[in-house]
Amino acid sequence: MKIAGNYTFAASRDEVWAALNDPEVLARTIPGCQRLEQVGENEYESTLKIGLQAVRGVYSGRVKIDNIQAPESYEIHVDGKGSNGFLKGSGSITLREENGQTILDYGGEAHVGGTIASVGQRLLDGAAKTLIAQSLKALAAQIEARRAGNAAPEPVAAPAPEPVAAPAPEPAAAPTPAPAAAPEPAEATAFRRTIHVPAGEGLSEVDVALGVVEDFLKERPWVPWVIVAFLLGYLLGQRRSG
Repeated sequence: MKIAGNYTFAASRDEVWAALNDPEVLARTIPGCQRLEQVGENEYESTLKIGLQAVRGVYSGRVKIDNIQAPESYEIHVDGKGSNGFLKGSGSITLREENGQTILDYGGEAHVGGTIASVGQRLLDGAAKTLIAQSLKALAAQIEARRAGNAAPEPVAAPAPEPVAAPAPEPAAAPTPAPAAAPEPAEATAFRRTIHVPAGEGLSEVDVALGVVEDFLKERPWVPWVIVAFLLGYLLGQRRSG
């Protein structure tokens, strides 16, 4: 399965690049993301719950980013699996500026296997395009929120209370020190970071469905008028027959 396309952001290339490299932003723009964990330098593990009928299911996988040319491009490698199959793929993302906007070009190839492979090429292509389009729309909304200053404020620590003098304790026998725990290897903890997406903050299956309807109506603004005309014709016909 091959995918390719582009998306235009009303933002600078530096703004788009910063958002693409922020795990907090990505966790909220990946469709159905429930958990995103950084496990290495530019390497992540995630759990996704996808609601589209063609690819419905819960998936877990690992994403590796390399060949980074900031703020212009990088390559991405994906290895995922779920109860209905597996996916292995690679691709690239490139950013270019035109007329004060940033165009993101993406392309890649994926290999699927298992039950999901029996869905059919057309349905898989349609599901992939839908998920990518809604993810990029969510990314644009996150960038706009950043520009508007709507990001969540940093927590402010409460002032420490004034120290109160306490009576000197009676001397006690020194406790026997416990054996120190062996420290974890530095390479195992240097990049460890887990992001859990709270309900209502991520790109849910409902958001994806509403986004698909919105895009459909935007491309075909005449559809609501056809529906209204059909309903009026039906109601008038019922009235006359009554």
